[in-house]
Formats: sequence, structure tokens, C-alpha cells
Amino acid sequence: MHIGIIGYGKMGRDIFALFFDKLKNTEFTVLDVVGAEENKAAVMKTLGKSLKRKKLTEEEYSLKSESFRFTDNISELSDCDVVIEAVFEDMKVKKDIYSKLADIVSDKCLLLTNTSSLDISEIFSGIPNRERCFGLHFFYPVKLTGYVELNILEETSAECIETAKQLIISAGKRPVVFSGEYHIYLNQILACAVSQAIYLHKKYGVSVAELDKALSELFPVVSIFEVLDSVGLGLMSGNPDGFRIARNKELLVYGCGEMKKWIAEGCPEGTLSFLDFMAEKETETGKSCDGAELDMTALILNETVNALDEYSGDKSLLAEAAADTVGTAEKLCFYYEKYGYDAVISALGKLKNETGFNIYNYKEKEIWDKYLAKENN
Repeated sequence: MHIGIIGYGKMGRDIFALFFDKLKNTEFTVLDVVGAEENKAAVMKTLGKSLKRKKLTEEEYSLKSESFRFTDNISELSDCDVVIEAVFEDMKVKKDIYSKLADIVSDKCLLLTNTSSLDISEIFSGIPNRERCFGLHFFYPVKLTGYVELNILEETSAECIETAKQLIISAGKRPVVFSGEYHIYLNQILACAVSQAIYLHKKYGVSVAELDKALSELFPVVSIFEVLDSVGLGLMSGNPDGFRIARNKELLVYGCGEMKKWIAEGCPEGTLSFLDFMAEKETETGKSCDGAELDMTALILNETVNALDEYSGDKSLLAEAAADTVGTAEKLCFYYEKYGYDAVISALGKLKNETGFNIYNYKEKEIWDKYLAKENN
């Protein structure tokens, strides 16, 4: 197999590293218009270290060294079987890339976009043989997440979906298939959790650090505000309309609005800036936010139940992927048993009264028990 990767920023770099480390008998061509020689040298340096530490044999080192190339010429992707685009979130740029690429690669070459927010059908508009076009969305950092989204189009063929699934599985990840308004769904539930944290920050009148501490048992590895910090306010606040599930819009628009206010106050839009900015801006209040964990848990459970009730694919896989994406310490059924339906619904009712947001509307207990009760999972 020959895999092409377009873009070698933080996401493209992670995607390349994942497949390069995991796959054997695979060639790689990376389109890198700004640092091809330097990045090739960096990969060779890493391979050299692995050889010295005896993580690679001489034969494996030689094969790996000859299996990849960096280039600034898109025509060198011509013999790829799969091309994954991972450039920044700009519709025109992505469309221009695929317009050129479609004239270069074979009609059977899979064309995959890693977009986290843009309309996937629009990205591929005008591209021939759309049965091989769809989204392949990784989360950053790639190594920390166990799941990859396959965001398919109506035209996407079963054969192409299966090829992508096997590619993901061979790299040690689990594919979750989404279509229509559920495109990029795992990213959406994560965005909802971030917006919920932003709302709770204001509701309880505490600092970001205090709220993170209150939620630390729920999110023991990476806090919600650390997620925001790693993505950056610029990208996180950029396109709430890219998410098309109507019930989530109000909360997402609210969160984006608050992030834009922080940007206007001087917070840099890039990564690893938000927490430092808030640490300088805020002091600890000493106020209680004991209800924050239940409020956050209620949001995550409710959104997952609503999604599961509409999702036509593997529901248990979606539930596992949702918990993995937001980073909860336990499976979602654990929290349903911990709090119980009445406490969760009470929290949702209060949140609905406070905000009017439809995301807090909930289904009857039978539906919750069907998807979250331990005896059914």
C-alpha cells in the first residue's frame, strides 16, 4: 500500500507517525511545502535512535529508511492508494487540493479529509468518483485516543469504507462510522463538553483552575480546559455551524461566543495559551462548585443517550467512543448507576431552566435504562 499525507503540521505529523510506526510493507509520500528536507532529516534521526537502541534491526532500519519521502510537489502523490489531507481548516484550500489531486491519482485512490468542522460533502463537491471520498477524522494528540471517525457520504462505497476500516484497525485504532448530520460526531460531543465547562465556569463563578479541580475525578487524565488549551481558542471557536445536530447548537454557539470574548480580551488564539492567560487573569475564589461534576456528567450522559437512540450503527461502540473522546475515568454506565436517573434528570431540568438550551431536553427512563443500565451493557 502507498499512503499519501497532505500537510505536516501537528496533525499531519501525528497521522504520519501512527501509520509509519504501525504498518509494514507500506510506502509513504508526505506533501510538505515548507519543510520537506528538514522533516525528512528529523524522521531519519528518529530511525537512527531506534537502531542504536536496538528497537530496529539493520534490515528494518534499511526498509523504513527507503519507505518514505517528503516532497513539495503534489504530482508525486500520483501512485498513492490512499491520500489523507490534514491541512488547516479552510474550505477553499481543501477544495483546491482535491481538485488538483483528482487529476493526479487513479480513480480508485481513496481521498480522505481529516477536517474537524467543515462540510465534508462540500469539500468534495465536483470531485469525480465520489464513492472513494469521505472524512477520516483523527483526534489530537493521535496517540491518546483509541477511536477514529469515518464520516461517509451518501455515495461512499461499502468497499471503500471497509478498506478504511482495515487501515485504521491495522494502526491499532477503532473506526466509528457516521453519516449525514452526525458527521464528526465525536468531535461534537467533545465541543459540547468544552462549552458546558465554559458555562459552569460562569454559573459557579469560580476560576478555571478551581473548576478543573472539581472535575478532576471525572476527567483524571486530561481536563476539559486542557483540551481547550491544546486545540486553541482560534480553532475551537471558529465554526459552530459546522456541527449540524440542532439540539446542540445553542450550547455550542454560547461556548464559541465566550471564547471569542476571551480572544478580544487578549488571549492568543493558538495552542497552549488559554490556561496561562486565565491563570494571569483569575485568582482562586474559594467558592464551592460541588454540583459541577453532576452538571457535566448529566450533559455527557444525556447527549450520548440522545445520540444512541438515533444512531443506526454499533451502539455499544459509540458509547465507548464517546466516553473515550471526552476522557471520563469510567464507562458511562458507571456514572448512570452512581447518580441515578432522578438526580441526573433533576440536574438537566435546572440547566434547561437556567439557559433554555435544547441540549438539556431528556428522554424517558426506559430509554436511559436501555442504553446505560449496567444489566443491559
